[in-house]
Amino acid sequence: MKKLKFLVVFILGLSFLGAATLKAWALEEDKSIVYKFWKKALPFDSRLDLGGFVKNETSVHLAGGLDEFMKMQTIMGLKTNYKITDNLELFTYYRWFWDTVYSIEENRYKDVSFEDVNRNLRMPDELQWLRECYFDIYTDRLDIRAGKQQVVWGTADGVRILDMVNPLDYREWTLKEYSETRMPLWMLNVEGELLMDGHLQFLVIPDYEANYYAPAGAPFTLRAVDLGAQSGSNPAYTTKTIDQRPSRQLNNSKIGLRWQNIIGGWDYTLNYLHTYDFASSAYTLFQRGSPSVLTVMRRSEQIDVYGASFSKTLTEGFLMDLLKGWTLRGEFAYVKDGAMNYGFDKTIVGTVDVDQYNYCLGFDKNFWTNWLFSYQFIQFIAHNTEDIPRVTTHPRYSLLFGPTRGSLDKVTTMMTLKLSTDFMHERLKPEILILYGFDNDWRISPKVSFEINDEWTVAGGLHIFEGPEQGLNGQFDKNDQLFVETTYNW
Repeated sequence: MKKLKFLVVFILGLSFLGAATLKAWALEEDKSIVYKFWKKALPFDSRLDLGGFVKNETSVHLAGGLDEFMKMQTIMGLKTNYKITDNLELFTYYRWFWDTVYSIEENRYKDVSFEDVNRNLRMPDELQWLRECYFDIYTDRLDIRAGKQQVVWGTADGVRILDMVNPLDYREWTLKEYSETRMPLWMLNVEGELLMDGHLQFLVIPDYEANYYAPAGAPFTLRAVDLGAQSGSNPAYTTKTIDQRPSRQLNNSKIGLRWQNIIGGWDYTLNYLHTYDFASSAYTLFQRGSPSVLTVMRRSEQIDVYGASFSKTLTEGFLMDLLKGWTLRGEFAYVKDGAMNYGFDKTIVGTVDVDQYNYCLGFDKNFWTNWLFSYQFIQFIAHNTEDIPRVTTHPRYSLLFGPTRGSLDKVTTMMTLKLSTDFMHERLKPEILILYGFDNDWRISPKVSFEINDEWTVAGGLHIFEGPEQGLNGQFDKNDQLFVETTYNW
């Protein structure tokens, strides 16, 4: 199998190299022997588009005098688009990366296993280097995309409401754009135009991947993962973990439907998704004996997601022109038949069925031509449809927040604010994203990027976390960092 993968990559690489060389020679009308060879070997050259990038991402810990690296990652990407016919195209996106921070800061990460570093942090196993690979089939009223891809339903800043088709890579928490951290899945994506402005999208997804979490001891390990590792090393009992994943069979396929239409300037969608929860719930069983055994079963539950979204830019006077020029948008998702753990801080006692009602309201406007103001009000509402056992001891049981194992409020409220602008003919772009939770949980991320020319871009900024350790961002309270990025596009 490894030889086959190597052979495929070698042939593709040779083809891309030859096509790129041929393009250069073709411009010069070179009729050399080498040119004639590639012309025969790659007759599809004029239909092949290539693009790629090389990027370095480096960050340092703000505490302790900036003398500790948190990331020193090199990323390479290659995108190809081959136009087979006027109605059929093949797109591929390959991405490789390597993070040397685990070698440079070896004392800090000495407790992270060799396998975790080289398979779970530097580059995941299997086919993750093949990020996207799909065929596009175009017709007058129907478009079909078949292969490994990501589908974007929601567009909220910093949170996911409707954007639940693909799982996420959480190795760097949510610091990167979702386009970089969504994990593409193999699927069939069909979209047809039924009305002038009405489109119906149909998804069949036989593939399954769970959310990807950093292992214990990594820079952005979730508090829940660290707590699980601590309980697993408890000498008082033996821990056995069983992961139950849905098999990749047709009868386990996930199904998605989205209707998108525009009426009176209101762009709206109606969404339905039958899927599996990407964040597995933990079911525990403690058996006393010699030695005692704690069995943790992680299972992804089937869920149904019913959702809707809307967007409207107000172009006419309303409320004394106060809202003129504002874009109003919103997303809503009802998640049915989910599951959550209950217990008390750090400790899972059991699991109950839960329905969730999540929504986001956004207000966007450009001031002074190029200053974008974007505000969001977000709430996550959890309603357990199965009773949590009552106890007289203190603390009493409550639902637990999955990423931290902290007590979860029935209603979690957040607000976000994003400000951005540009100077020097859109070459210099400063921005800041602020996320605030009503339990005094913060994240502040200012960033400045500068396009040196068409190929080179540099960027730098900060990620500052604040809040209780049970909070979404507060769990990384000691992970404030300064980062710089350098990108070469070709």
